[in-house]
Amino acid sequence: MASLQSDPRKALVRPEESSRHLHALRRPQRRTVNALGACALTAVLAATLSACGGASSSIKASVSSGRPGTVVTLSGNAGSGCVPGQNWFGFSFQRAGDQTAGPATALTAPVATAGSWSATFVVPSYLGGSTSRGPGAPIAAGSYQFVTATCKSHKVLSTPFRVTTSVPAPVPRSNFVGIVATSDGQGYWLVRADGAVLSYGDAEPLTALPAGAISASSPIVAMARTYDGHGAWVVNSVGHVFELGDARSYGSLSPGKAAQASITSMAGTPDGRGYWLLAADGQVFGFGDAHLQGMPNSYSAPYDTIVARPAGGYIITGADDGENYAYPGALVLGGGPGYTISATLVGGASTPSGNGTWLTGRDGGVYSFGTGSTGSNFYGSVPGDNVTLKAPITGMAASPDGLGYWLVGADGGVFSFGDAAYYGSMGGKPLDQPIVGMAA
Repeated sequence: MASLQSDPRKALVRPEESSRHLHALRRPQRRTVNALGACALTAVLAATLSACGGASSSIKASVSSGRPGTVVTLSGNAGSGCVPGQNWFGFSFQRAGDQTAGPATALTAPVATAGSWSATFVVPSYLGGSTSRGPGAPIAAGSYQFVTATCKSHKVLSTPFRVTTSVPAPVPRSNFVGIVATSDGQGYWLVRADGAVLSYGDAEPLTALPAGAISASSPIVAMARTYDGHGAWVVNSVGHVFELGDARSYGSLSPGKAAQASITSMAGTPDGRGYWLLAADGQVFGFGDAHLQGMPNSYSAPYDTIVARPAGGYIITGADDGENYAYPGALVLGGGPGYTISATLVGGASTPSGNGTWLTGRDGGVYSFGTGSTGSNFYGSVPGDNVTLKAPITGMAASPDGLGYWLVGADGGVFSFGDAAYYGSMGGKPLDQPIVGMAA
């Protein structure tokens, strides 16, 4: 349980003061504003690996090739002297060749007993950059590698991976991709990649999109409800927004305003008169009264979640390091380079104050962030409850009072924590026909 909670030492920093460092490390005692160079920081922290007895000679990957969306299980050993909860292992995913240049993303995994570590990584469609590595860029077919960049005679670990195409892996139409709570928390909607929406508790039934409206190459990726709960919007991976129920159209991304990266998330404004779309590279697109309050640079890309702040603005989170950018103000609520997670993040939710978040990984791990009494509390997780998932987690929603949350899996299974009540799910129920509207 403790390994899944966020670091209680949460400092607010501006995103431009944070930089990405790729290395094997022990978590620093505190998050510093002044960024060290990668080599200098590695030299300071790599002593942990020496104390652990030295890392193994390779990073093991479950698959050696694939396209964006491919799930890769990575594992290794950081040495027999490592202490769980104190030692961590970081790696980057980048183009093969020069370890110091070109776009990359990084993930830092917790070390378990006897120095073993493992992480579930999803090959992204977009890689981040930095002031030293250059700008971020969409992923392209070619040779990549998982690598621990070290220096001053410290061991370099790497394993090759070939990206076969820049076209993302197709998402099964029956996969559930999100969960949205009703305003009173007495129900929720589940949304599928084909646009079907299932209603539970007091969630009003919403008619599904017409058959054939969603193509396999541009699945639905997110949903947001209207203020009164009588309608909702769903958005696909290229930024086309569809209206359900009494939801009013405020626009979609046009071909002339296409995102440079896939759309990954959506959030409605508090009054329900607009919505924001988030792309994997950190671009934010506002429609209706959803005004742009700022956006992060591409350093922590890919980004997976945007959530609305009840008093206005939004929070954007990184998929591989959990960095939380809060707007307006461009503040970081937590996470960032070196923050440990066990799997690529797939969803999140805001606290009622808008100054805290919960994030979840595809393994069901939950991470809480925020400041002071208005931050988020940890109410449990799938691994913490020793539950074996039948399908990966794909989304998250919080109860209105901030005292609980729900997770949804790709199979429609729902997991409730804290005061978030369980109202039903589709877990273990195969669907052979398209859904045309349902209430439970």
